[in-house]
Amino acid sequence: MKLRVGTLFVAAAVVAAWMTFGPAAMGGGVTYVTTHGNSMEPQFHTGDLAILRTSSTYNVGDVAAYRSSTLKVAVMHRIVAVNGGHYTFKGDNNSWVDTEAPTASDLIGKLAVRIPQGGIWFQRATSPAVLGGVAFLLLASGGSVVQTRRRRRKGTMSRPVALPSRPSGTLLGTAPSWLRSAIATTAFVGIVGLALAAAAWHTPATGPVTTQVKGDRGMTFSYSTTVPQTPAYDDTTVNSPDPVFRTVAGSVDVHYSYRGSPGTVAVSAVLTTPSGWRSVVQLSPAKSITTTRYNGTVRLHLAALQARADAAAVVTGLPGSPVTVTVKPLVTTPGASDFTPVLRLTLSPLQLALADLPKALVIDDPTTESQVNEVPRTMGTASLHMTISQARSIGSTLALAALLAIALLAPIALTSAPKSEGAGIRRRYGQLLVSVEPMATPPGRPLVDVEEFATLARLAERFGLLVLHWTRSDIDTFVVQDEGTTYRYRTNALIPGAPGDAEFEASGVPTQRTATTHRATSPRATKR
Repeated sequence: MKLRVGTLFVAAAVVAAWMTFGPAAMGGGVTYVTTHGNSMEPQFHTGDLAILRTSSTYNVGDVAAYRSSTLKVAVMHRIVAVNGGHYTFKGDNNSWVDTEAPTASDLIGKLAVRIPQGGIWFQRATSPAVLGGVAFLLLASGGSVVQTRRRRRKGTMSRPVALPSRPSGTLLGTAPSWLRSAIATTAFVGIVGLALAAAAWHTPATGPVTTQVKGDRGMTFSYSTTVPQTPAYDDTTVNSPDPVFRTVAGSVDVHYSYRGSPGTVAVSAVLTTPSGWRSVVQLSPAKSITTTRYNGTVRLHLAALQARADAAAVVTGLPGSPVTVTVKPLVTTPGASDFTPVLRLTLSPLQLALADLPKALVIDDPTTESQVNEVPRTMGTASLHMTISQARSIGSTLALAALLAIALLAPIALTSAPKSEGAGIRRRYGQLLVSVEPMATPPGRPLVDVEEFATLARLAERFGLLVLHWTRSDIDTFVVQDEGTTYRYRTNALIPGAPGDAEFEASGVPTQRTATTHRATSPRATKR
């Protein structure tokens, strides 16, 4: 019953600690986030520690974190709206809402606890130096030796055997088997966690990655004009890609719809003829684009454009028709190359028509640009890997959980420690012991006292013998007898005149006080 109750207690304590403090990536219930920036001021400042817990529901007003696919980091803001399973976030100190609308699967957790400047202390607590100290504590607590120092009784009658000695008992060695297994498992988990955390903290969490990104800018052209009711058209409005007959229309409006990063746009028309003549007409000055969508319109006066080409033909003596009218917007955005989509129209004395196929009305930015992003680093193998941040969290949590488990197991180990040296020997070496009545040494047999019971145990194992044991007046006597020598170990032997030798002296064979040190040999060697 003690075994079962103790095991259940340790298991329950470890599970409770893991569910309370374990990272969500390893089955725990919390995520630790160190805040950066000022988007959540005045509630949060750089260096604060936010403890997030997973939740089945998230409501407007909750402070929660989500994985940003754009920034490649965790973003913690306040939920300001929920629409169709998508959450809208906004920083308390921001005047705008976040551009991303994550779903429940993208959410990391809801704010449970805020610790001012706790992120700084958390990083210090999980630094390699501190983790190394924790490792030392784990190893020290798991392998500390509780040794009972013994002084030999004055006037001892024999010398100790000259064999390597080791402690007769340790806190772990005399502990119940389930407790030894629990402490060994805890120490192993702690060492694994320390090794993982130390390796992760010596590696930057993120690293620069250069990628070629296709431009997200594009422009859609169209044109239209209003004409009187004539047999030339079924309606009074002519739209692209239909040709515009000059006999019923004198001007055409060219529309352009831009999508992409904010910047400026200016529109011009380039006039060219087959003879090589070229001229530029400014249709619209530079205008500011403040959003990712912008619509504009410029007007082409067909007669004026034709007159410009005819005037050049008079001077050059070369034909001034047909005229290619290339409408050319120039979009300039900060940090990117210029975007110059074009719409080519052919102007003749009879009509204005699209020079290319209708699909030319939609133009995407064909250029690619090098983009440097900070992405999370990973560690592990091809089949099993994790990010450096996850490794830091998992390793630190394992080490801290192991330290907590050691703190829980240490009192159990202390309370289960044997009350005396003899009790500890009986618990640890019970399979070697045979309880007998006090007995005298056989006549003529040398008697050798050993300083440590572990030495006596090794002698018994070497000779294939059992250890004879009896207790008298709170003194435990342990004896191993081979064919030629008796080896003995006694507890509490520092008491002068303590009983225990009488059994051996009663045989009438005095024990040599200056006996020569005996070398341990096997029974077979003694026979020879």
